[in-house]
This record gives sequence, structure tokens and C-alpha cells, in this order.
Amino acid sequence: MEGNAFVPTWKKQNMSQNEQVVRKFEEVVARDNIKSSEVIKEAQLILETALSAPVPDTELISATTLKLEKAYIEEEAYWKQRSRILWLQCGDRNSGFFHAITRGRRQINNFSILEDDEGKVFDTEEGIVATISNYFRHNFTSSGAECLDTVNEALNPCITQEDNDRLIAIPDRTEVYDAVFAIHADKAPGPDGFSAGFYHSFWNTVGEDVYQDIREFFETGYLHPRQNETHVRLIAKISGPRKVADFRPIALCSTHYKIIAKILTKRLQPLLPRIISPHQSAFVPKRAIGDNVLITHEILHFLRTSKAKVRCSMAIKTDMSKAYDRIEWSFLEAVLRRLGFHDRWISWIMVCVTSVSYSFLINGAPQGKVMPSRGIRQGDPLSPYLFILCTEVLSGLCSNAQVSGILPGVKVARNCPPINHLLFADDTMFFTRTDQESCNNFLAILAKYERASGQCINPTKSSITFSSKTPLPAKNRVKSSLSIEKEGGIGKYLGLPEHFGRRKRDIFNSILDRIRQKILGWSTRFLSGAGKEVLLKSVLTAIPAYAMSCFMLPTSLCKQIQSLLTRFWWDSKPEVRKMCWVAWSKLTLPKNLGGMGFRDIKCFNQALLGKIAWRLIREPNSLLAQTLLGKYCHAEPILNGPCTSNASHGWRGILWGCELLKLGLGWSVGNGSQIQVWADPWLSPTAPVAPIGPPPSPASQLLKVSDLIDRNTKDWDLNAIRQHLPLYEDRILEIILSSLNKPDELSWLPETSGCYTSRSGYALARKAQLNEVTVQYPWRKCIWNLHTSPKIKNFLWRTTNGALPVGSTLLIRGLQAEAKCKRCGELETPLHLFLTCPFAAQVWDLVPALHKPVAGTIASMRELLSNNSRMVNLPPTGLGLSPLFPWIYWLLWKNRNRLVFEGKSFTAVELVTKALKEARSWEEATAADKVPPPTYPPRPRFPAPQTSTAFNCFTDGAWDPISGNSGQGWVFVDPSGVEVRHHFSNRLHVAAPIVAEALAVKAALLDAVTHDFTQLNLFSDSKSLVNLLNSSSSTVLLNSLLFDIRALSCRFDSISFSFIPRLNNASADSLAKIALSRVVSPPFGA
Repeated sequence: MEGNAFVPTWKKQNMSQNEQVVRKFEEVVARDNIKSSEVIKEAQLILETALSAPVPDTELISATTLKLEKAYIEEEAYWKQRSRILWLQCGDRNSGFFHAITRGRRQINNFSILEDDEGKVFDTEEGIVATISNYFRHNFTSSGAECLDTVNEALNPCITQEDNDRLIAIPDRTEVYDAVFAIHADKAPGPDGFSAGFYHSFWNTVGEDVYQDIREFFETGYLHPRQNETHVRLIAKISGPRKVADFRPIALCSTHYKIIAKILTKRLQPLLPRIISPHQSAFVPKRAIGDNVLITHEILHFLRTSKAKVRCSMAIKTDMSKAYDRIEWSFLEAVLRRLGFHDRWISWIMVCVTSVSYSFLINGAPQGKVMPSRGIRQGDPLSPYLFILCTEVLSGLCSNAQVSGILPGVKVARNCPPINHLLFADDTMFFTRTDQESCNNFLAILAKYERASGQCINPTKSSITFSSKTPLPAKNRVKSSLSIEKEGGIGKYLGLPEHFGRRKRDIFNSILDRIRQKILGWSTRFLSGAGKEVLLKSVLTAIPAYAMSCFMLPTSLCKQIQSLLTRFWWDSKPEVRKMCWVAWSKLTLPKNLGGMGFRDIKCFNQALLGKIAWRLIREPNSLLAQTLLGKYCHAEPILNGPCTSNASHGWRGILWGCELLKLGLGWSVGNGSQIQVWADPWLSPTAPVAPIGPPPSPASQLLKVSDLIDRNTKDWDLNAIRQHLPLYEDRILEIILSSLNKPDELSWLPETSGCYTSRSGYALARKAQLNEVTVQYPWRKCIWNLHTSPKIKNFLWRTTNGALPVGSTLLIRGLQAEAKCKRCGELETPLHLFLTCPFAAQVWDLVPALHKPVAGTIASMRELLSNNSRMVNLPPTGLGLSPLFPWIYWLLWKNRNRLVFEGKSFTAVELVTKALKEARSWEEATAADKVPPPTYPPRPRFPAPQTSTAFNCFTDGAWDPISGNSGQGWVFVDPSGVEVRHHFSNRLHVAAPIVAEALAVKAALLDAVTHDFTQLNLFSDSKSLVNLLNSSSSTVLLNSLLFDIRALSCRFDSISFSFIPRLNNASADSLAKIALSRVVSPPFGA
């Protein structure tokens, strides 16, 4: 069977022809880029000459400007793709930055000298290629493994028949499409030369062929070896690498293979929480690297404060040598079989793993050839998940040893679980006693795992941390037994400090060093203003984010970080300090409040720690929660958790995050048994509100919300409400209760979903810090929402915040500078420069627009920009609704600088012409035709029944916003299309229309259960509700209703929820309106 490495329409071409096409294409692209550079130089010269001519040739200026703009766009896009920078987009003249990054990468990736394992040095390309090939050939050669008994001992089958049915299904078009577009467009391509961006751009052309080719793999299980050829890029792990071991191999797979791997990966991911033990956190959904960091931190804190001198404990940090490279294929297959995966699924995985071949990118060209017999690839989407399945064997061996007592773990407190190991990919920590028997058993487990998997521990990179009172002879004995000489405690685990002393700022100094290193990078000087904004937000602020997501940073360190970010923002070069025109506190305001939206480091730190506290509340059975809550909060809730004198630094940070949580937490009422009426916030779905005022009687102080609920009807008890909380009756009755005894739960009220996010947490922290800053100016409308270049938006923001170095602002800052306008001699203010100067007036007279600003009626730049929002372009501009005035301001400023520093300037006519040309070019660049992706119907959460016995149910809700009354209607239709039943109901005190829709769905399901319908297709004209029902999401407003609907859904053999347009839902809509018209409000006291 013929295979291919490209798209299926090229199957008739052989591989060598395809490679020639790719190489030819690369040569053309490179040649075109050289051509664009030459075009730019030539066009700049022509334009300069034309603009300086006594009688400007407007047609020549127009044509040259258009040609120059096109060349700029092509040049920037070329260097953007070559730079491999994924956080910054094109469109704002960052080609110099992209070019610098590309040159830097090229220098780093070049090989000039290499040393083999015996110390022999090679400086020729042939010698370097041979050294690299021999090294990896040795690593990827199987040593044989006896693994079956070990795998069977460590693992138990856990994959069900239902799981396997989903895993081995043939993918449909939607699944293939999702996999293709899940691959980043600009990720480096493999041997085929086509990045995912090619597939994204031409999906309507190649999509069907790609789908058929992917489907063929899943039907036949055959993957042509050429489709799995892999280029390996060696990335230096240290500065000045000399040996191959100093490089990290990153596999560049073909996009065709990545699509297959993405599909397999997405199918496997949902099963991982059930397969992988809690002691592993890497790559498992809803687990975080911070779990391992904080648990390890707590155990090391326990060891440091332990007073034990006889029953001492230790932590062993180990390093897996070449973890991915040494995985034996027979071991991987044995793991998959033991877990219970289907034979077809196993064959797909093993084909992906075993059909690979490697060549190495040496000085820009693929060289050498290695055919492996073991190992998995770094860079393959499948590899991380296959690796943690393999390391689950090690986890299983350790867990069994702990249960049997031969490798006892460490308990940080009486109520905490014992822990003898933690794994995060190839970073492993073991915790046990220091006695000789534990050491021997630990070594036996490692030896058994090494024999089975092919992996091995590197003792020279491993370390041991002993409890503080461990005697020296015991330490020496353990080191000798384990062949590990290095003691830990002062190093790092998963990139963060293992131990915290009193001077915590010094421990985190590496964060400052990393930020300085980025800022001092010479390539940043090529960035435009808007590019610097993106770098600051996406890269520099993200550097401390990992540490802040686990620990509270010292205040002094946060100030130092903010100082570095401030200098980066205002300085054009690292070695030249410039004036800070706007305070950092103003820059960190949201853009709608006049700031730049930069993050306040302290608030961001608290928001990230609030997420850990939230996870402890919502996931009390996680290993992290059992460890921390068992030690600190075994007798009370975390929100009231104590901060004892011997608490770890990690716990103190979490308590600080809890302080933020308290500002936004509220109770979502279920059965009401956990909520105190007068003490807890439970009255509102949008803000934490509790009843105000003293209880009517001392007996009411301990009243629970469950005391306000009728135990028989599972609805509110009006008499009890009117007795205890008569002022809150309407508000309470709007809370819909569960009829199926849903437990109460805490919700994060700033988010409609009720789930905490660091974004909303940060917003709340800033709001508390700012103490109600009000919006006094429409910043978004006047600046940030304008359809114009990001650098111009940045410029306009500076003009309105006194950050423009014109004469008046320089005088205010005490600088000796000429304060008068170079044209008219008046005091140069921003308003003068852009409006009242005679030259500016000439420019505005020439601007083809209506409602232009008028001098004398405007007093400030903010007022001027607000006035500009009413401007309307006249038809000849060709800009449509895109504004012209930002380009006028930008060129007035550029023209002023040209006059001040070069003694040259454009005429008013030239300036307006240039503004029109640049605005049109921007409009054309941003409105470039993009291929719209095909739309495939989404798969329902519950598959629609295929039998003829399925009933269709149509539901609708009607709601009166004035009274809050609602009506619900539903209709049942049998499979032949005949209506068999309809009904309606109504309810008072409904808060929103979506609640009325959800009430209709619940009522219909109850009716269907009563009449013994077992298969149901339910239709609603509320798309928002259907989306919620087809996901695991919820909202605070619908919490109880969604719980009941999902519980009722389990009573059907099959059920689906689908959206239907209102026009097609007329019967249910009529019934809902009839029900609403028949609502009768009960008299007070009834």
C-alpha cells in the first residue's frame, strides 16, 4: 500500500519528488524575502525623492507607498515565521525583532565542535554527525526487558468495555478538524515541510483528502514509515555545550502524523484521572504541578522541624537518566494490555511508536539516520501520556510497598495520609524512613522497575534530605546504601526552592535574574511600542507567575519586579534610562479606567494563591487537600483555617489567598443543611449577601436554611420565611431549590459559572485595592476599540495621559528644553500640536470627513478624542467605517519630530495624503481574505437514539420581567410524528428567562419518567441552556435545576438535548404563554 507524508491528493508523486517540491518552495520563499528587502530600499529612495520634489507627483507617491507597504508586510510575515515566536503577531512593524530572533536562533543551533563520550573532539561536520548518530543509536537500542510480572504486580485493569468502544471508534470529520486546528499554526514543521498553518489556510481545499487519509489509518492500522520520519533538533541545556548529553532532543514530526497523535491523545485524556494514581500530577486533567510542589514543600518543612532522633525520615530526589529515550517498547505494550486497552487501540499506539525513524538537523540540514528499537519522542503529542502510563508501574510498586509496610511513607500530621512517592513526569521524589530495611526495599523497587522499563536512576544527579535531627552515622549509612552522596534541601524541586529560610527574597532572586536577562536581550530594542506591550504582558509578567501560583512572594520582591517592568516599558535601550511619564500604579489600571492593563504583581500573586484555596474547597479528596487540611484544618473549614507559628510558608500563602476568596464566595443553596441563615452569604447569585440585622430571637441565631424548607415538598416554607425573614421573602423565593436533595456548595460569585478563575480573582483584588475607582472617561470607545494600528492606540493613550514629550510637559518636568512650537512660536501643548496650531488647522481643513474638531470649543486632548469619535469619513477615502483621525494624529506627531530633529517636514497636503495611504494599507492588511473553516454539527453529549421507539419532547419557557412570573410548556411526539401528550405549568418568583427554560426541561423530564418513556430526544429553543446541558458546566443561577435535570437524565436508556429555533417550537411556546397568562399570585399570608 502506498503511503504519503503530505496531503492525499499528492499520492501519485513519489517521496523524492515531494522533497524536491518542498526544497524548491523554500528557495522561492527565501528569494522572495531578499526581493522584498530590495523593494523596500528602492521604494524608500523613490518616495524620498518624490516627496522632496518642488511639484510632487501624486500618482508616483501613491503607487510607491502601496508597493512599500506590501513589501513591509511580506518582510514581517517572513521573519515572524522564521523566528518561531508564538506570542507576538504581525501587523505592527516588528520585522526587525523577528529577524534578530531568527539570527540568534541560527547561531545557537549551529554546531562547530562536539566531543564524544571518550573525550575525542570533532570539528568537522562529518565527525559531528557521526558522534550524534552513534550517541542516539546507543540510547535508542533495546537492551531487552523482562517486564510482564512487574507490570502485573503494579497495575490492575481499569479500562471498561464502554471506554474501549469510544477509543477504537473511527473518527468523523469533526474530530479530524478539531485535531488539525488544535495544532498551533506556526509550530515548526517536520520532514514534510508543511506547518499546521498550511492545513488551516487551505482546509477547504485539502480537508476532505486529509480526512480520508486519516480515516484510512484508523481503518487499516497502517502508517507508512515515511509518514513517521522525524527530524530531531538538539536544544542546548547548558551554556557552552560540548557533549551530545548537553543537548535536549526535540522531535519535529510531520503534521500528518501529529493529526493522528492528537486524535489518540484527546481520546485518552478523559480516562487519565481514573488510570493515573493521585501521586502523579503531570499531564492529568484537573491536576497541577503546584500539587507536587506544595506537598513536597510541606513534607520538607516537616523534616526540617522534626525532633525525631531514632525513627528518622528522609526525602530522596532522583533523576531519571534519558527518561523518554530508554522506555522499552515491550514494556509499554505490556502496560497497555494490563490496563485493559483494546487490541486495536494498542496496535495504533505501537505503530505510532515503532515505525519512527530519526535524522538530525545539523547546521540547518537533516543528516544521519537512526532506526530505534526503544524510546519515545520528545515533541510527539502522544509521548507525555504514554510516559505517565509507564511510570504508573513505579507508582504502583511504591503504593503496594506502602500498604504492605515494607516502604513506609511520611505523614506530616496524624490526620494526613502517608506519602512515600510523588511523580511529575521524570521528576521523582521518594519519602521513607532512614532504617536499613527501608533503604534495601527502596533499592529493590527501583531495580525491579529498571529491569522492566529500561529506565535508570542517575545517582550523581540525585540527592537526599534528612530530617533535622538525623544522626551523622545514620546519614552516612543511607548515603552509602543508596550510592547518593549529595544532600538536598537547598536546591530546587520542579523549578522552585525546596527550603525557605527567613530571607525569602534572596531565595526568589532567580526570578529577577530571569526578567533582567529577557529585558537585557538586545533583540527587544527592535520592538514597536505595541510589541513591547505584548512582551511585557505575555512574557515578562509570566516569568514570576509559576512561583506566585505556589508561594507568596515578599512585598519587597514584588516592588523590584515592578521596577524592572517599569524601566522596560519606558526605556528604548537597556543601557539608557528614560523618564517614566506615568506611574506604575496608573499603568496597572484596567484599560477602561485609563491604564494599560499591566498586572499588579502583588494582587496577581494573591489571585493565583486564591485558586489553590479554591481547589482545596472544591476537591477535598485530592492528595493536596488531604495533606494540607489534615494538618491544619482537620477540625474546621479552610476559610477559618489557623495560621500557627510553625506553619509552612506555603500554607501562609494559601491563607492569604483565602482572604481574597472570602470577598467573592457565596453559598449555592441545595438542601440548606450547611448554611447558617444569619452568618453565611446565600441570598444572591451575583454577590455575597447575608441577611442584615440581628435575629428576631436568640433561638434564631443558629437557624439553618434547611429550617426554611418544607421537608415534604422540598420547596420553600412560606410560613417559616415570613416568620424569620419577611423582608427577604421575594429574594428567597427566587432561589430555585433541588427536589433531589442536592448538597449545598460554595460558589465563586464574580463568575456566572460559580467557578473561581485567576482573572476574576485578580479583578476583585484590584477592586478592593483601588477602593471603587469610577470610570470618568470612555477609554475603550475613544482609544482601545478603534480599528487602527496597535502602536497608534498606544500613542493616543500617551497623548491623553501627559506622556508625550512636547514643550509644555517637558517644562512641567523641570527639563531645560524649547517649549515653543517650531512653526508658530506658541507654547507647545498636545492640544496645540494636534488642533490649534495653524499647521494642524490646515491639515484638518483638508481631511475628507464630517464633524471635524473645531478649535476654541475643545479644552483637552481627552475631549478632542471624544469629539473625534463622531467623525464620519467621506466616500472618497475608501476607508468605510475605519477612522482616519488616528493616522492624522500619528503623522502630525511624526512630522513635528521630523521638523524638530531634522529640519524637514511634510506639507499639509502631503500629510493628509500619507495618512490616507497608511490608513488604507492598514485596512487592506487587516481585512485580507481568510478561508472560513467548515462547520460540522457538534456531537451531543448523549448520543441521539437510533431506535424507532424514541420520543421527541419540545419544551419552552415564558417569563414576565416585571412580575417575575413564568410559564412552562412541553409537548411529546412519538417516533411517527404524532403528538401524544402536552402539558404546562407555571411558577412565581423566577429570576431570569433561562431559569424559566430550565424549569420547563425539568418538568418535561419528570412527566416523561412518570409515563415510562425510556428513550427521549429533548428540544429547547434556548441555545445557552442546551449548551450547558451538553457539557459538565453549570451556573450559580441554575445550579440546583441542572443538578436535578442531570440526575433525571440518568433514568433514561438514552437521551439527547438539542437546540431548535423558536419558529419550529410553536406548540411548546404557545403552551408556555398560556401557562404564564394563568399565573395567579397568592395573597399575602396565604
